[in-house]
Order: sequence, then structure tokens, then C-alpha cells
Amino acid sequence: MDNTFRSPARGSRQWEPKFPFDLVVGYEDIATRNQALRLYDRLAQRLMDDYDFQCTWWKFEFLESPTLFDQAVDAAADANMFVLSLRDSEQLPEMAHRWLEAVTQRRDYRKSALVALICNLAPDKVHSSPVVTALQGISHLARMDFFCNTFDLPRETTDTSFEDISVR
Repeated sequence: MDNTFRSPARGSRQWEPKFPFDLVVGYEDIATRNQALRLYDRLAQRLMDDYDFQCTWWKFEFLESPTLFDQAVDAAADANMFVLSLRDSEQLPEMAHRWLEAVTQRRDYRKSALVALICNLAPDKVHSSPVVTALQGISHLARMDFFCNTFDLPRETTDTSFEDISVR
């Protein structure tokens, strides 16, 4: 039996460890979750070859549970990217605001990003949106890069059992 060490054949790929990439997503409802899912799909396609891509999902209303809230804070504090997908309004949803404050207190200030996906915010209103202003301030305090993207919800139909079926 030959036990000599052989180097891999030329042109063959060696196993290379992947870098960890933790993504945490907070969302308000099904529509905002679906938008975050589209972002996740794009990121995963681009990053899967080089990164060990892990993602956790948190609906704001479920964070009322103290146990889930603490788990979500821990996950977001350690994440490379923290995505909040929500609707535009006069202020951040209360639970999202509490979550962000807790994350800011627990972060170790390594490089990370806060990404806002904001529903029904006109692109020309981004700089005057109270939600965007609040998120920018929090990201600055937490020393996180900040990115914002707006989206419109698709037209809702009254009958969800059939989609775009027309009779001719």
C-alpha cells in the first residue's frame, strides 16, 4: 500500500473553507417578508460559493416573547447584515425600535450593515422619511453601514384563489 502524500492534480479544486456570513431579517408582515426573501435569494446566489451563509427570520410581533426577543437581539448583534423590511410610516414599529436599541447596546462594533427595505415609500421621499431618518441615526450610533431600498407592493387582488386569469 502506497501511503505517500500526493498533491492534488492540476486544475482540480481543493476544498477551501468558507467564511461565515450571518444575515438577520426582521419583517412586519407577509408582504414585507416576501420582499426580504427576494433580497435573501439574490444575496445567497452571489455569496454561497464563498461564504457559509446563515439566515434567521424574525417577525416583529413574535418578538413580544422575552425569550424570542433575547434570541433575536443576540443574532442581530453578531450578524454581518441586519435587514429590516417594513412599511413606511411616521415612526418605526415599536418592536423594531426596541430591537434595534437592544442590538446597539450588545454589538461589538465589527464591520456590519443595516439594510432597510421600505414598502410604499416614493424614492424621492427617502431623505425626508421619519423611518429612514431614525434608521440612519441608529446605524450611525451602532457604527453600521446603512443601505436603504424602497419597493411597492404588487397590486392586490380581491380573489386570491385565481391569479391573473381572464376569460376571452
